[in-house]
Amino acid sequence: MKNIESTVTGFLLLFVIFFSSNDIFAQEIQLDEFLTYSKQSNFIKEIPFPTEEFGLSGITTDKNGNAWTYYATQNSSLISKFDPVAEEFSKFDITKMTQTEDIIINLSGGHIIYDELRNTIWFTDARTNSIGKFSIENEQMDTIDIPTENSGPMGIILSQDKSKIWFTELSSDQFASLDIETNQITEYPIKSNSGPSFLAFDENGSLLITLSYSNSVLVVPLENIQSNTSSDRYELSLPEPDFFSPFGIAIFRLARNRENHCICHGSSRVIVSDLDSSLNEYISLWTSPNELYPQTLPSQIDLDEFGNIYFAQHGGNKISKIDTTGTITEYDIPTGPLSTTIYLDVSKDGKKVWFAEVLGNKIGYLDTSISVPFDLQTETKELIFTETKKSGQVTVEINRLDDGSGMLSLDNLDVSLVGMTHSGLDGVSFTTNSDMINLNQKNKIETILDISIDQNIEPGIYQTMLQISAHEIIDDSMKVSKLYPLTIIVDLPKQIPVNPLQEDDSEFLVKDVIQYSAIGTIVILLSLLVYNRIKISKQKKITIQE
Repeated sequence: MKNIESTVTGFLLLFVIFFSSNDIFAQEIQLDEFLTYSKQSNFIKEIPFPTEEFGLSGITTDKNGNAWTYYATQNSSLISKFDPVAEEFSKFDITKMTQTEDIIINLSGGHIIYDELRNTIWFTDARTNSIGKFSIENEQMDTIDIPTENSGPMGIILSQDKSKIWFTELSSDQFASLDIETNQITEYPIKSNSGPSFLAFDENGSLLITLSYSNSVLVVPLENIQSNTSSDRYELSLPEPDFFSPFGIAIFRLARNRENHCICHGSSRVIVSDLDSSLNEYISLWTSPNELYPQTLPSQIDLDEFGNIYFAQHGGNKISKIDTTGTITEYDIPTGPLSTTIYLDVSKDGKKVWFAEVLGNKIGYLDTSISVPFDLQTETKELIFTETKKSGQVTVEINRLDDGSGMLSLDNLDVSLVGMTHSGLDGVSFTTNSDMINLNQKNKIETILDISIDQNIEPGIYQTMLQISAHEIIDDSMKVSKLYPLTIIVDLPKQIPVNPLQEDDSEFLVKDVIQYSAIGTIVILLSLLVYNRIKISKQKKITIQE
């Protein structure tokens, strides 16, 4: 029950902010409670956005390396271009009047993509309830009205044949297509309270849509799609009792050339699964825990041409990379502890991963050309625990690499074990035989992790992550970490709960909290909190002046 309470508390911490906003604003919570520092990093560069009000969300890059962002408040929206050579912003206003309720604007919109064929920017504009189109060549802005009012357009993607735009409608529980030639929009209903968010295509041409409110992924074969039927559609969910609230999604291939998909959000992990398994078989790649917020909340995902996966942690305040071996590299975002980074985009050449900070009111990029000068190797891929074997050892080899050694301090590396469950290591503990790992003295160091289980652990197969971290030289409070998968198998007789009904009820409580708070978490820290605070602040200033 302790673990369930921890998980519920984690989500309620953010969930309560949304539903008690009036009380919070009455107490005048200051922005510096979310932003207490602005540090320096050799890996990440940040650029302040030239406006006082907050409203950044989506970001993309064009063929020339310019970064395009979407920005909106309740009364205005625009897209902007940042030229990284000239280091200048250009803004292009969306002049159409607001057509949507404020809450819908806060919930949805802001995804932006680049159409290289037409040299055009496409985006979802919840404020005007439309799909936006901006021609870069002639700087022409157009909006195409969505038929359903207050639809809450969210994710957007270009079809594989480049003839259509597909998008989700978070508030109306629909997805839709826009014919680029005719501007005709066709909407397709989904079940109620599903929360369609982001989209991806598999190699068969089927459309995959994350349903964040209903803990599933919708698969839509597009060959014979009809607006009034759902007979060919089906949903994928994790096998019970596991659950998730999928948000970002990407399709990729591992070295063994099998197609996989990657989905995340609602916790501190990324789910990786072979498409053929229908989510019945999957791997949980856990991120490192955040000291301030209970869940790291991975959000949008993007790929580079080499098969590396990048995603933002808007609770963990990090930019993360997963390579083809399943190794995660995490980079601290300099502004924090909660810059609220949800959207990111890998540049065409793969050298920069651009992202937008809502509360930080900045854009930034991770420089992927700078190498992390260490790695970790181990021959142990899994540990098996039984009634007679409740401890084990993992020998890890930590190596110093040549590139990038001037960026990180290698004289005191940290090694730890993270992951396993939504509440962290549950019934598992570890110690290491090395107080200090100094790669400045030796290029290769072996260390041993002693891992043991206790009576609180439940039988099952768990994914943990071996973590090694180093501090940046420019600012020793900034870290870069690498995480390597380690499977723990607990082969014990299953314990019979004293009160099975109470345990089941608690499990469903956790599911309900995650289901209704995953996207709500984005809402809280993305727009509603900020916009209302700004409005109140402005009203007070006007009152004082009067």
